[in-house]
Amino acid sequence: MEEFHEVAIAYYNNAPRNLQRLAWSFFLALDSDGDGQISYMEYINFLRQCGYGWISSNFFKDLDRNRDGCLGFWEVLTLYYVIKTRGLWCQGCQTCLVGLYFTCVSCFDSGSRTYDLCPSCYKQKKFSHNHTNFMDNHLLLRSKRGLSAGTVNVNLALAPRPAINPPAAVDDDLLQSFQALETGVAAGKANTCIVM
Repeated sequence: MEEFHEVAIAYYNNAPRNLQRLAWSFFLALDSDGDGQISYMEYINFLRQCGYGWISSNFFKDLDRNRDGCLGFWEVLTLYYVIKTRGLWCQGCQTCLVGLYFTCVSCFDSGSRTYDLCPSCYKQKKFSHNHTNFMDNHLLLRSKRGLSAGTVNVNLALAPRPAINPPAAVDDDLLQSFQALETGVAAGKANTCIVM
């Protein structure tokens, strides 16, 4: 998780000021009681309201770096980074894939949904899948070299956005600030490789 945290800060530090302000606005909107930190219930409400029910409620503990029971700005920024770039969970044990993981090459090449496993589940063969060719994520990336120089499509690397089916009680300010951040990041991708 520490790597994700460092990457999220690096993207933030290199983002234009307007995106940095949008990130802060999102954090402040998420902080519904205005105490300067995100409680577990504020986290759960965000996941529900924005359609990220696939994220384990236990992931809060992984994000809480200082173990104070709340999320600060940098921890929320890490959550945003994970939501937008990962969305990868082990098909064997359902944990968030951090660092090295294995991907079915056939599923990856088909352009359909990938089949991903943590090293432990792959090593112990704790999965049932109809393909047998797996590579770790770094080796898979290196094996895909050869695209024409300068060709980058960040959208292919981003996690798909779920359809938002908000519950009856929706925090409009939270949804609006989250969508503003989404729009700002999407606009920023036209000029630079940014996933913040």
